[in-house]
Amino acid sequence: MCGIVGAIDLEGKSIDPACLKRMADAIRHRGPDGEGFYISGAVGIGMRRLSIIDVAGGDQPIANEDTTLQIVFNGEIYNYRELQTTLQGRGHALRTRSDTETILHLYEDHDLTLFDHLRGMYAFALWDSRRERLLLAVDHIGIKPLYVAQVGNVLIFASEVKALFAYGDDVPRILNLPALETYLTYGFMVGDETPFEGIRRLDPGTALVVEKGAVRTIQHWAMTYPEQPMSEAEAVERVRATLREAVSIHLRSDVPLGLFLSGGVDSATLLALMAGELSGTIETFSVGYSDGDHPDDELSAARASAACFSGTHHELTLTAADWWGHVERYVYAHDEPNANPSAVSLLALSELTGRHVKVVLNGIGSDELFAGYALYRDLPRALRQAATIRRLLPALLRNAARGAIRSAEGLYPFLRQGRFVGAVPNLFPPAYHRLEPDEVHHLWRTMAFDGTVFTDGLRRSLLCLPEGGRAFSVFQALLARAPQTMAENLIHWLKMYLWLPGNGLLSADKVSMAHSLEGRVPFFDRILMELVGTIPAAIRLKGNKFLLRAAMDETLPAPIRDRAKKPFGTPIRAWFEGALRERLREVLYDPAARQRPYLDGVVYRRLIDGHFAGRTSQTELIWRLVTLELWVRGFGV
Repeated sequence: MCGIVGAIDLEGKSIDPACLKRMADAIRHRGPDGEGFYISGAVGIGMRRLSIIDVAGGDQPIANEDTTLQIVFNGEIYNYRELQTTLQGRGHALRTRSDTETILHLYEDHDLTLFDHLRGMYAFALWDSRRERLLLAVDHIGIKPLYVAQVGNVLIFASEVKALFAYGDDVPRILNLPALETYLTYGFMVGDETPFEGIRRLDPGTALVVEKGAVRTIQHWAMTYPEQPMSEAEAVERVRATLREAVSIHLRSDVPLGLFLSGGVDSATLLALMAGELSGTIETFSVGYSDGDHPDDELSAARASAACFSGTHHELTLTAADWWGHVERYVYAHDEPNANPSAVSLLALSELTGRHVKVVLNGIGSDELFAGYALYRDLPRALRQAATIRRLLPALLRNAARGAIRSAEGLYPFLRQGRFVGAVPNLFPPAYHRLEPDEVHHLWRTMAFDGTVFTDGLRRSLLCLPEGGRAFSVFQALLARAPQTMAENLIHWLKMYLWLPGNGLLSADKVSMAHSLEGRVPFFDRILMELVGTIPAAIRLKGNKFLLRAAMDETLPAPIRDRAKKPFGTPIRAWFEGALRERLREVLYDPAARQRPYLDGVVYRRLIDGHFAGRTSQTELIWRLVTLELWVRGFGV
């Protein structure tokens, strides 16, 4: 696990080594164990290393036998042992035990189809001096990020945005204004766009090929649904076997590892499978909240899971003040504005975890892969109902009903304050979305939680943008890449590709690496994901994470296996109305915040005044505005 950086001059001019050194220094936290560089004329690549596998011999860059290939690599190739055996059988001379070296020799044998053989998480830069080709790639689902930008004739890239800025003063820090609508809509960025103008993050499963001054993109993997006829029992058995094997290879490490343990079935599954593979006790780490009775506090359930498998358990309890103390670091570590309060807690937990182990497994992904959200079952049904409504109800009546509910949206912040009507904003939108004129708008409003967090109309009035609709257009672009398949599979695909690359997986990477801690996510094993794509939707959607619970039937005790799903939450509503109220006011009422040119001053003031006066309740929007303001300050855009 590392941080990588690099640059290539598309006109063939030499790269300044000092620029690469500054870039690597900017992400030293990703790799405090060492650094390395390869610079040859117009190409330079570098890295900061966090030593996990082949600690003594795996320093990078690594070259092939005749030094015509050079690579810097961030991540882990979990099937590296099997690959090493195959490569040696084909006559390759491996100089290290490192998983990094296997990528070089796979490239020699398979060129740009090498990705088919990789089972892991990665972002790498590979220079092929024979072809004058630079290959930049990220793994199948975007577990490891890679940012790119072009400055004049130089293409630069890095694991984090802050390293791009370290390249030199000619890298502009310009706010990508239209992207603010995307952020305020979803609470994170969607697609390859970032809030920095001219900087993008590679999409999951893609690679850039820079060859003799030309740049092209290839797609080397995408989630598909080639459903195969199989019985329920066969599906469960195949998931059981593949999941067990996936966890087993995720435990390959030359340094100590542990587990983020919540109170749910996801991380308990990992714990149970780890216990079957490892000798000795497993170090587990949980976070909860100590100042009040919070229903999202899962410490007792996590404690019970750890005790069941004799884990050495560590707990971190945060007060509101503790949590707030990590907010600014989280905002800066994340590079992009991100309104995920639970990730702040995980940043704090990563600090504790990093004192004990160097690698930690994370249960993220089970809900996305195994249909752990009601949305997976409810939305396909709603889409069919909406199609019936469009067929039977005249457009004039549909439009009138939509107009009436749209008018009522302005009352949502006020309704949220009412004891008996506060839930109305959460009840109206699902019905309202069925009245949309087409399936695309219905999907977008539902996936963007339009009306349940805050409304599209409020976002649009708050932002001063020359043109609107970016949040919808990025959704349209994402939808255009989706497999044309049945609604159940489409929702499964959208949930993964909308939420994970710019939020769940990105946060998991940034919060762990901020404390030099490698995070592994076994539920996103490529082979496991491909298997789930072949299982008929009727089996996958039978119940909340049915396949996972059934696969763990004989491994997890029933009280753990059958726990009801609970989100890993943070009590921000209670804190924002109490202990952190004044902290929020200090940020949002700061004169600089009130005068940001991209916000309508009148709407902004009315919004925050109403919230802090208790006339309205807009907790989610307030948090998104706070995060945005702290991000603007931290990056000076």
